[in-house]
Amino acid sequence: MDRDKRIYIPDSIVETKRNKGYGSSLMECIYEIANDRGIDLIELDYWLENSVAKDFYKKQNFIK
Repeated sequence: MDRDKRIYIPDSIVETKRNKGYGSSLMECIYEIANDRGIDLIELDYWLENSVAKDFYKKQNFIK
């Protein structure tokens, strides 16, 4: 896959900033950038034990 045709998200929102809408706002910006550049792949990376991130990305309709 062409590395220029994907967006990689390496982390999640720090704990003190969670549940304030930052993650959702950030994802909206990422979706807009991806759409503008014709990118159809967004890859995530988070610790398996991070159930908060897992639940958030599931709500964002990401699949494993």
